[in-house]
Amino acid sequence: MTSILSRLGGALDLALLRGMSLAYHEALAPPLADYPALRRVARACARDASGPNGRTFLAAVLGERRRPVTVAARPVAGGSIVTRRFASRYRPSRRHEADDGRPCAENAAVWVQHWMHASDRPRATMLALHGFTMGWPRIDAHVLMAERWFALGFDVALMTLPFHGARASATCRYSGERFASWHAGRLNEAVRQSVHDASLVMRWLGEARGPVGVLGVSLGGYVAALLAAHHRDLAFVIPVVPAVCLADLPSRLFPLSRRGRAGMAPPLAVDELRDAYRAHSPLSYGLAVPRERVFLVAARADGITMASHAQRLWEHWDHPEALWFDGGHVSPFHRSRIAAAIESHLDGLDMEATTPRLRAAARGATW
Repeated sequence: MTSILSRLGGALDLALLRGMSLAYHEALAPPLADYPALRRVARACARDASGPNGRTFLAAVLGERRRPVTVAARPVAGGSIVTRRFASRYRPSRRHEADDGRPCAENAAVWVQHWMHASDRPRATMLALHGFTMGWPRIDAHVLMAERWFALGFDVALMTLPFHGARASATCRYSGERFASWHAGRLNEAVRQSVHDASLVMRWLGEARGPVGVLGVSLGGYVAALLAAHHRDLAFVIPVVPAVCLADLPSRLFPLSRRGRAGMAPPLAVDELRDAYRAHSPLSYGLAVPRERVFLVAARADGITMASHAQRLWEHWDHPEALWFDGGHVSPFHRSRIAAAIESHLDGLDMEATTPRLRAAARGATW
């Protein structure tokens, strides 16, 4: 049965890949005249990643403190669901022509749907990060199982990643279109802003509500892994079907595209992209969080981020607790068992271990 479910999950992922290659044709096929410039940018990013700037690329954007605006609220059993908006002051590094000249005012607002208990002492707050092309709280809440974690005593904060959902420009054809790009500088900045925005939200949550952990799916798992490298006070870290290199998916999509089927070369080879993205690969950093606070969830037949990515992250983090489930990236069979395994891991953690530092920060906060 296990092998049958895994084969089925892999087949579903392959079908999704083929559909993505059609839906994202424009993104996969920039003008041929742009190829030389894209290569120059990728080489510049690779040089930066291998130098001293590579180590500070993410660390330089971790310190912002902002108070959110409450936009809406509705009651729910045991508490309320509050829509919050943070005004981010994130500024791109602009080292590699990251700004393409198209303003995106929507992206300046960091949206969070906050499932908040009436008590001011939840078990912890779970920052929940969605995957690529997601970013709509109603869908994200289902995929990230917000209702379940809330019922177990956790506050849940569903954060919209840059250029997704309500943060996408009205001209975008799909959520996340401006996040992914062959332009290495732009994608690097999108990841960097994701870490900045998540850190901003985590800081406020920690000072307002106590311990904070993070659960992320797919792209959200990638960001969660980066947060685990830069925030030692996280109560828990749960990457689900995470990637460790954002170069692999476009390099696998391109052969399925019209240009790829015609035998044309992609704008950048996979090795060029890997070098350009090294400054934000989770494999470029050590684990700052105690290993016992990590729980890795991976699909045996993941055909999108690839099972090998989760395996490499597990090895890089010195074998934390992990669950390998039957199925693929978009087909987590026996979903209730996955949730139960995560719950069991959370039950074994002392959520208050990070509270003294958070409370001390809150006492000294000036908003």
